[in-house]
Amino acid sequence: MAIEPDELDRSGRELAAVLRQLRKQVGLSGARLAARCNMSQSKISRIESNKCRPSLLDVEQLLRGLDAPCDVAAEAMAMARIVQTEWQDGRQLRRKGLDKKQLQLAGLEATSTTFRYFMLSMVTGLLATPEYVRASLTRAPPEQQGKAVAMKLDR
Repeated sequence: MAIEPDELDRSGRELAAVLRQLRKQVGLSGARLAARCNMSQSKISRIESNKCRPSLLDVEQLLRGLDAPCDVAAEAMAMARIVQTEWQDGRQLRRKGLDKKQLQLAGLEATSTTFRYFMLSMVTGLLATPEYVRASLTRAPPEQQGKAVAMKLDR
């Protein structure tokens, strides 16, 4: 089954809409929410317009700043986790540092109770050897490879 490009970011758009709607319900401007969350107003705007993928910490800060009810906050955090696990541009990942992605995934794994893997073209991390991990990261900048391999094997 082929996935259409506009479907790749559906969860991100939904999360952005939920956060924007919550802010409007509370009656806060973007600048006021930014001050509450110690973020810039432009970052709030980029998150709400889905031009920037918020981290789980960003979403948590926003929900706290909005005093979101527990059930709404839980739903928004679930959406944020889905957004964080969706396809990401490889160039963007390499620019930020592959070790950062490994730390993010380790945090996600630490809070998870169930793991399900489906990687059609890759061996799962539990079965990967150091050589396989190194080979799978050949497109990464050389200065990032060693650290990313070590962190992936640690996970």
